[in-house]
Amino acid sequence: MFFNFLITYIIGVIPSWIWPALTGAGVAIWFLSNMIAKFPAIQPYSAAIKPASILITIVGIFMYGGAGVSAIYQAQIQELERRVAVADQKSIDVTAAVEEKTEQKIKFINRDRIVYKDRIKQVEKVIDSDCKFDKSALDILNDAAANPLKAKQ
Repeated sequence: MFFNFLITYIIGVIPSWIWPALTGAGVAIWFLSNMIAKFPAIQPYSAAIKPASILITIVGIFMYGGAGVSAIYQAQIQELERRVAVADQKSIDVTAAVEEKTEQKIKFINRDRIVYKDRIKQVEKVIDSDCKFDKSALDILNDAAANPLKAKQ
């Protein structure tokens, strides 16, 4: 919970150059507190400033490390987003090709269906006029039952 807050609201908002500056400020304050310790009038403040400067330095180092990790994660996220975009484009291309091929097959099947209907109508007239089963009706049935797409290839 705290780590998520740290990444989202502190490391994600504050620029990463702040953390080395904070570390440098902590070190500089520590050296200043050592100089202040030599003046007797303000020496008691040195005892409070030293631990605070050490804490500031540690926080700066820790947060700069967190900013580095966050930058690595952001680079990985951008790389993965680029890969997803490439995969989406390939998917769109493949889908378009499949749809085009399916559409061609449907047109081919519909065209053959119309041809078989016309052939059946012609044979129907012969069967109706003679009242005998014509062998060509069986041929039309067999032709229509065959897979026209396999015969085409």
